[in-house]
Amino acid sequence: MSRLLAAIVGLGLVISLGGCAVPAADGGSPTALPTPTPDQSLVPTQAPATIADVDPETYSDGFGWYSFKVGDGPAWCTIATDMNQIICEQNEATAVYAPIPAPADCSGSYGYQLRLWSTTPASGATAEFVCATGQFQDPSQSQVLPSGSRINVPPFSCYVQDITARCDNESGQWMALGRQTWSLHP
Repeated sequence: MSRLLAAIVGLGLVISLGGCAVPAADGGSPTALPTPTPDQSLVPTQAPATIADVDPETYSDGFGWYSFKVGDGPAWCTIATDMNQIICEQNEATAVYAPIPAPADCSGSYGYQLRLWSTTPASGATAEFVCATGQFQDPSQSQVLPSGSRINVPPFSCYVQDITARCDNESGQWMALGRQTWSLHP
């Protein structure tokens, strides 16, 4: 009887754990679960015609970084001109979209920091998730960029719609992050 019980338990484990892998597109080894996509209707598609441009110096730290809180939402963004990138981020506990599966080489938090480069780097995509071990920037001293406002710090431009920020580079790539959604367009 114990062999039969062990066989049933083993079969149950194989069936339940087998559902965690997805066959690779090329028919090779299974890969991680696919990345869930949040509701894209919540992603700003273009700045409103009546957008208010703000003075970027209001958001400057005096050293080439411009940080802002995203409207009334929990996200914040930092334009780091000296690093040719923007990082938008939020605490994991504030996001209500499905978790993003982390790559095998990421032992930190994943899916809550997005990066947009000014140009495509040799190492990868222009817009990407970041494997984070902490905050890129402390938002506690950042000013709020209100909904309906835009900040321009060439080669970047960001605007806020409700509680979501969308940031574009001059090449047309962009990213968006808010409590309920994210989007990457490298």
